[in-house]
Amino acid sequence: MAGPDVAALAADLARAVELTMSPTAAQADRLKAYNACESFKETSPLCAEAGLFLAAGTQHSILSRHFGLQLMEHTVKYRWTQISQNEKLFIKENAMKLLAAGGISDEPHMKDALSRVVVEMVKREWPQQWPGLLAELSDACVCGEIQTELVLMVFLRLVEDVALLQTLESNQRRKDIYQALTTNMAVIFEFFLQLIELHVGQFRVCSETENQPKAAAHGRVVQVVLLTLTGFVEWVSMSHIMARNGRLLQILCLLLNDNSFQCPAAECLSQIVNRKGKLEERKSLMFLFNDEAIQCLVSAAKVSIITLNEQDYLFKKKLIQILCGIGTQLCSLWGKDGMQRPSNYSLFLDAILAFSSHPSLTLSHLANPLWNSMMKHEHISRDQVFLSYIPQWVQCTAPKLIKLTYPTNKNSNNPNEAASYTRFEFDSEEEYSIYFHRCKSDFSDSFRQATVIAPIVTFSYAEQWLIKCLQVPNITGVNTTDPVYLEWEALSNCLESILSRVLQAQERPSVQSGLTLLQMCLTYQPVDPLILSTLLTCISALFVFLSMSSGHMAPAINSVAMSGASLLPQVLEKIFSALVYSPPGQSKDSRSRAVKNVRRHAASLMVKIGVKYPLLLLPVFDQIRVTVDNLSHHNGPAQLSMLERVTLQEALLLISNHFCDYDRQSTFVREVMREANVQWTSIANSGAFKGAVEFMNFVGLNKTPVSGDDPCGINRSNLVYCVNLLLGTVKRCNWPEDPERATRGGFVVALTEAGNPVCRNPAAPHIVPLLPHILSLIRIFNEIFTPEAQAILHDGFKGCLNMQELEKANLLGLVGHVSEVNDTQTNISTLERMQRFLCGLHESCYHLMGSVGSSLGRDLYSLPDLGPAIVTSVLACLQYIPDYRLRPIIRVFLKAFIYSCPQPFYEVVLLPIMAYLAPLMVSRLNTKWQQVSELRGKEAQDDNADAQEVLEDILTRALTREYIDLLKVALVGGSLTPENNQDTMETEDLSMDAPTPTRTNLSSEVISDLGTLLLRSEKTCQSLVLTVLGTLSWIDSNASLKATFLTGPIIRLLVADNTLNGEMAAHIMAAVLNGLTLHGQHDVNQGSLLTLGAQIYELLRPTFPEVYAVMQQIPGINPVDLQKLDERISGQTSKGNKVEKVKKDLFKKITSTLIGRSVGQLFKKEVKIQDLPRLAIPERSVRKEVIPDLRNIFSA
Repeated sequence: MAGPDVAALAADLARAVELTMSPTAAQADRLKAYNACESFKETSPLCAEAGLFLAAGTQHSILSRHFGLQLMEHTVKYRWTQISQNEKLFIKENAMKLLAAGGISDEPHMKDALSRVVVEMVKREWPQQWPGLLAELSDACVCGEIQTELVLMVFLRLVEDVALLQTLESNQRRKDIYQALTTNMAVIFEFFLQLIELHVGQFRVCSETENQPKAAAHGRVVQVVLLTLTGFVEWVSMSHIMARNGRLLQILCLLLNDNSFQCPAAECLSQIVNRKGKLEERKSLMFLFNDEAIQCLVSAAKVSIITLNEQDYLFKKKLIQILCGIGTQLCSLWGKDGMQRPSNYSLFLDAILAFSSHPSLTLSHLANPLWNSMMKHEHISRDQVFLSYIPQWVQCTAPKLIKLTYPTNKNSNNPNEAASYTRFEFDSEEEYSIYFHRCKSDFSDSFRQATVIAPIVTFSYAEQWLIKCLQVPNITGVNTTDPVYLEWEALSNCLESILSRVLQAQERPSVQSGLTLLQMCLTYQPVDPLILSTLLTCISALFVFLSMSSGHMAPAINSVAMSGASLLPQVLEKIFSALVYSPPGQSKDSRSRAVKNVRRHAASLMVKIGVKYPLLLLPVFDQIRVTVDNLSHHNGPAQLSMLERVTLQEALLLISNHFCDYDRQSTFVREVMREANVQWTSIANSGAFKGAVEFMNFVGLNKTPVSGDDPCGINRSNLVYCVNLLLGTVKRCNWPEDPERATRGGFVVALTEAGNPVCRNPAAPHIVPLLPHILSLIRIFNEIFTPEAQAILHDGFKGCLNMQELEKANLLGLVGHVSEVNDTQTNISTLERMQRFLCGLHESCYHLMGSVGSSLGRDLYSLPDLGPAIVTSVLACLQYIPDYRLRPIIRVFLKAFIYSCPQPFYEVVLLPIMAYLAPLMVSRLNTKWQQVSELRGKEAQDDNADAQEVLEDILTRALTREYIDLLKVALVGGSLTPENNQDTMETEDLSMDAPTPTRTNLSSEVISDLGTLLLRSEKTCQSLVLTVLGTLSWIDSNASLKATFLTGPIIRLLVADNTLNGEMAAHIMAAVLNGLTLHGQHDVNQGSLLTLGAQIYELLRPTFPEVYAVMQQIPGINPVDLQKLDERISGQTSKGNKVEKVKKDLFKKITSTLIGRSVGQLFKKEVKIQDLPRLAIPERSVRKEVIPDLRNIFSA
């Protein structure tokens, strides 16, 4: 059919293609040639003929021939339904001739392009209208190795579209082809197996006779068969994989030890062993524990890498994934249906151990999850063979906790050195550090689990390691990259992990040996602060033995270990000596970072012990208190910092919680607060809390910055001390958890409406009088941003109210591993010092207010005019404060404050707050999102967004999400999750990507009592509803998803209360449709919005015809579909949130033209595939012997 016109046309196309790829051609010429090629592809009726002429013409370049194949594929994909039967036959016959000839090219992309032409025809014709396809493919395989590769690629691309990726446009055609494949899978699999056996044999013969070109051809066929099998084994029936007594698994295991094929064989085997499905099917995978298979796996695992190269290393990674897959299947099966330890289990553990002991941190880490799973397994963890491997696992995993210095030698290539793998795997020290910390966390978790099942083994190892380190002579001048410090840090981490689980173990280590270790640690006197800090961690971990020894272990004569009672004072003495640690030549103002850290560590250790072992410290409470009082003297020899003093008081408060005597505990809290009370009174009397001007004068914001002795420095220090001590008291003081003890101790003062005891906090009488000062201080923080206050701010402090650089980096996602500067005192500018002071004080105040609700309970909420007081302080001047200052108010204070409020105080406390806040927030957020939209429009034009604009975008996103979280607590209740509670200020993922799928169901949310109050109040209802509806279509898919779950319950309540009118109903419907338009491109959002939309329409349609009018405005709507939806609704209304699937599908069909699509889908050309006559499903028959010839398929 290719006449002279087609030849001339093809020659023109070849020149155009060459021009588009020519680096020397002008850009305008390349563009013109490209447009000409595209225009031809879209419009010419000779597209397929010219394409064939180009593809078959060996005189053309590879580029032109590839374009020819693209033209053929384009014709099949987009014009198959429009061209004549003769044209279809022409394309089909010539494509198969190209395949059978095999001369297309040796280039992989050319083979792929030709296979795609055939696959596109298969998707439209097979099996109904092309019954001879497989016979043609079988004939082609006989022609040579290249033809066999092409046939295999056809199979691979077909199953990718039909089974793996399921990208076939017609669901019916996908089912037809899937059925045709599965019906004849036994023949297809046998065909693959024989190809592997044949060509592996030929490959080896040719390799031995040094016929390299022929060997390479056979090798490529084997690799492509394995690749094709990889596409099948994930979804086919297990019976095909296990056919011929597991012949496929045997072959794959054997090929693991063949350098030429081990990577594709490993990939294929990995897909098999990581299959999901019924346990009964997966049981056959235990075949891999037979002698031959396990020997192959073990030998492949134990083969050392001779020279470090990417191929061998990737194979090792794939092999450990295979072993982990087998192990995971074993964990699923062991103990089920009488399944016990398989044969050769010890050899399997040897293979896993080979990876755990490998120099590469990555390979060890990849093996770790399997060890963890087996340790947690009910039956495996008690198996004697498995337990016998725990000592070896400990021996090779513990050294992995020691961080190696990132190698600087680029030529390091020794496969037996960990440094070589570190350099090979990680491009930078930062990348390595991030990964190492992840590994350390996972290894530590495994040590915790190992201690539960083999505590003597893990403790003995840690014991020997600690003794070894304690025998190393003292050295000074250690830094954070010093091997000595790194080993101590790893040891302390290991010991802490092990001893944190020792009480859960049935067989515990000897208390005497633990106390002996503790005694050795107490005797050891490190001179370097870094080593001292890690030693404190070890002492902290060993403290558990004091708890275990209390009361049952008296000191034996000549015993090295001492009783817990006599050791406790020594432990405390050691901690306090570290607390006052101060090397010669360093004063309070010139301490190095390491010295500050060790002192803070000691103070924090007292708090930790106070939390975990308060009853051990209770008998010596008076001695601890006297020591703390002596150390805390101003200008005393200890020279404690403000933070250290506050932390010690927190430890005492924690112990005092176990007095179980309200009067005694309250008296103690008064004594702790006495000094702070005096300072609070002094600060208040100085007038610092009157207003912003007075406060700025008090802390020095309106004065020239002073780098030396700042007269206002003492004021700032006192203020920080007072706030932090108050915060510590609020967080640490509590009543007894046991109701009986609370009653006996005088804590219970009343009963709630439900009959539960109401307890009083012993700190309440001492905290409540100070709350006015805190509220005044918070009001001043807001007033500082007013123009009047900014006018008197000294020029030297301009910018001290800006966001800190660390906070900016956090928001922008720029925070990585930062190398610590050791033993150097960084000079901080007066501006930065003031900025840190203001930010720290601001956050402490909101953490205090966020904690005070749950801590004081009704003692707080029953205060008269509390709601209005918060409005005039915390919420004062909100229009002036920036978003980064508003976020703590929402996230840290208000969310916790609302959550902790008892029901009787909703109306008097929370309603005034929300009545003031809600209108301000809806206005602010609307304005912010309008600015974001404008900025995005400008960016699209200018292609330039500076960091500040990006920051504003992210801040708006964060503020919106946090406010919606607040509304969720207020309207439907919920919990303060660990990620979002008042003690954390880390930002969540603030990307613009699609939200993570969530298990939250639309039916799970019901309006709470507080929500009902807020939605029935004229002061709050409109603002709250408009905020939630607006969030549906603001440019943040995560916030929109959060709002979706609130909208349904809100509208249901409003409909039940009969408070909506037609205009409101239309606005609600439009808001949901707008959300679909903007966020419908994300599957998670789309599903939730469609469910919500169908619910809303069902709720509003019977009463408000306006929603029908809104739906009619959808572009291209089919009135018949809308009528069907109305008929469904009028039939029977769904109860609650349960929307019938039919209604949701109808709603989706109606709104399909509105649903947003991602940029990648916007201009995608639609592919249409016509359905063929249905296949007759053959009856199941007795399985006959498989004949591996594809020509017999569909021959009937």
